Amino acid sequence: MKKQNRRWVLAIPAVAVIAMIGGVIYQAATKNATDRQSGKIKVVASLDSYGEIAKAVLGNQGSVTSVMDDPDMDPHEFEPTTSDAKLYQQANVIISNGGGFDNWSLNFAKQNKDAKSVSLAKLYNYTDGGHDHDHETDHDHDDDTIGNEHFWYKTDAAERLSKQLVKTYAQLEPSKKAYFQANADKYVASLTDLQAMQKQVKADLKGKDVMATEPVFDNTLIDLGATVLNQSFSKAVDEHQDPTPADIRAWNSAIDDGKVAVVIYNPQSTGKLAKQAMQYAKDHNVPVVQATETRPKGDTYAEWQYKQLKALDEALK
Repeated sequence: MKKQNRRWVLAIPAVAVIAMIGGVIYQAATKNATDRQSGKIKVVASLDSYGEIAKAVLGNQGSVTSVMDDPDMDPHEFEPTTSDAKLYQQANVIISNGGGFDNWSLNFAKQNKDAKSVSLAKLYNYTDGGHDHDHETDHDHDDDTIGNEHFWYKTDAAERLSKQLVKTYAQLEPSKKAYFQANADKYVASLTDLQAMQKQVKADLKGKDVMATEPVFDNTLIDLGATVLNQSFSKAVDEHQDPTPADIRAWNSAIDDGKVAVVIYNPQSTGKLAKQAMQYAKDHNVPVVQATETRPKGDTYAEWQYKQLKALDEALK
């Protein structure tokens, strides 16, 4: 969920926290230096899915802390604490989503001049509303198709972040590059079932149209070749605005005309009109598949993605 009006709200507490920790910056920097001398790498990630990948690649060469790790939270409502700020000041590597999703994380990263900063937005050459040509981090090609800032829903997100982290960690510990690469290869190999499901869903989506009440899942749909109808409806919900009467008519008309194979519904975005749109689909026998913004408790990143794709594939049968 983009919710641009909330980004300004989040910027205020982030700046306030940065100001509050002025007295601890020196202590954090000193501890940072001590940890680096002992060969330990401290990583902080804004999202737990990125933290999982970071830990897999890092192995026993340090520690990883994920800041947003509550599956029931709305990430857009998150306000960092002084404890969170200290984590960022003590980190050697900082992983942010970017794209306007976690500006507080990017702000903290800028305050830690010694840390390596990895942004998924940079990896996908993305800025809000388009592509970004600031090449702070590596990205493999210039023809990425990005629907929005929910980069963990890109079908190659885990592979792309793993690849970048090998490079980033090796800059801090060059002698361990082969170790980091082996860890990354092992993690990517664990994604075999997910990748197979992605291929299956892509085949089953061919020639079919879908709609979504909110675009959290759009990056996956786009990567798998889906045609997403009536995106102005989901964009309005994403920005905490009411879809227009024309959007609602278009939604209902597409369902009435039998154009829609499946509807994607984000249960964490539960506005009245989104619920009504979801119910309209159900009432007209259009299958509804849930896609959440946060990873469920107890699931790995791959398990979470696999389960949602499997539900989508079953709905397409």
